[in-house]
Amino acid sequence: MTGWPQSLTDDPSLTQTKMVLTGLSNVKSPLYIISTFNTRTEHCPRLPRKPEHRNIYAELPMQETFDGYTLITSSAWKNMMNAATGGVGVLLSTRALKACTSIVKCTERIMKVNLSGNPVTTVLCCYSPHNEHPGEDVEQFYQELPTTTNAIPAHNLFMIGGDFNAQLGPTDSLFTFNQNTNRNGKHMKNFMEQYSIVPTNTRFQNRTSKLWTHRRPSDGFVQLDYILARKKWINSIKNSRAYNSFEDVKSDHHIVSCNCQISYRKRKAPARGPMKQIDWRKVAGNAILCEKFTVAVHNRFSTLCDQLDEKNSSAGYDTLTTANKDIALELLPKKRKKTLTFASNKTVMKAREELKNVAQKHQSRSTRNTERNLDAAKASLDEAYTEALEAHVKSKTEELNKLHTENKHAAAWVALRELTNQRASPVIRIAGETTEQRLDGWYQYFSNLLGKPEQCATNLEDPFFNHKISDIQTGRFTMAEV
Repeated sequence: MTGWPQSLTDDPSLTQTKMVLTGLSNVKSPLYIISTFNTRTEHCPRLPRKPEHRNIYAELPMQETFDGYTLITSSAWKNMMNAATGGVGVLLSTRALKACTSIVKCTERIMKVNLSGNPVTTVLCCYSPHNEHPGEDVEQFYQELPTTTNAIPAHNLFMIGGDFNAQLGPTDSLFTFNQNTNRNGKHMKNFMEQYSIVPTNTRFQNRTSKLWTHRRPSDGFVQLDYILARKKWINSIKNSRAYNSFEDVKSDHHIVSCNCQISYRKRKAPARGPMKQIDWRKVAGNAILCEKFTVAVHNRFSTLCDQLDEKNSSAGYDTLTTANKDIALELLPKKRKKTLTFASNKTVMKAREELKNVAQKHQSRSTRNTERNLDAAKASLDEAYTEALEAHVKSKTEELNKLHTENKHAAAWVALRELTNQRASPVIRIAGETTEQRLDGWYQYFSNLLGKPEQCATNLEDPFFNHKISDIQTGRFTMAEV
């Protein structure tokens, strides 16, 4: 959060709630801040007062630039006492202004800001009527707010900040300062449930001085200002609370700021197929196991085929696939999991066991002493892993030098791949000194692979494809068929 510009001067004609955007919704920006603040500018000696104003939109009559910040506001309106009240605005930093694509005054109490990025960020700045105002005013506000929300795309990072004049009790919010929910709070709760929106500054557990946002004239404190966000992007909110860093503004409200860092949904890697667990090299070299597997699949398929429809060939294929997979997982050997040799080092195992014991003590009774012991045990395990890895690399390096000296290059490559954790690509080598001999070798290889009938000691019949084939006419269509 950057400080409020030092060159602000007095402007007693404004009474506004301003949204402060001090960051930029950009993929390259790791963190940005969105804040809301009821400034009570009729008492603020540091707000800008400049004679020049230029219009951006017809709905937005004022824009001012000072110290790298751009202030865009909507006009206040007169109350029953003929005093200026209300009005909303946004304060944009230079980076946020470059990302700003549009600023629209939706109503007298709602302003919308769109920031480019991935995703597009849409921020609403709003100012709700007081809880003591007539019910018609509050209902009108909560009719205008859903209308504006409906026009925002569902993928946008959507946030709403402002003075809602609403109190949310403990039954309606997680960490709240208020003890009960008032009328405005009930309207706000219904709106949030309808659009899957949550308040960010009641999501984090903070001390009470970081929860309340408004000081009443009777020295009471309440929480009235909120920053709301869609549940879809709630994990992007890293922190949200009230700050007292603007005491010299002489406002009876505290600024509420939230830190945002975009958290994209990581696409999960597809689950590994169960058939990849089988060690097919061992299966291919064991004729007895191959025959046993063939018989088991045939028997399982025969049992399942009795329950199938003869005309449904797709179901027969699915049944064969299921039987093949089930029998393979039950009968065939599986690949051994590769483990790092230095992970079984005695020093590493001892440090791992020590860490396990310390972690159990810390979970049963957490104290500063147990926390220090836990950190020390973690550091000891990391050190043990480092020493074991260095010893492993040293031994493999010595082995490589020895194999190179003895001209055992094939064994040296195996040791090198083990050291670098690389797998050799399968290569089929056909013996032959000349091109003709190698071609003849390939011919014999494929003849043995594809040219011989299936060898199985047991005479098995296919229970599915042995059904009677229907009489299918292949001639021209007849009038009866038409």
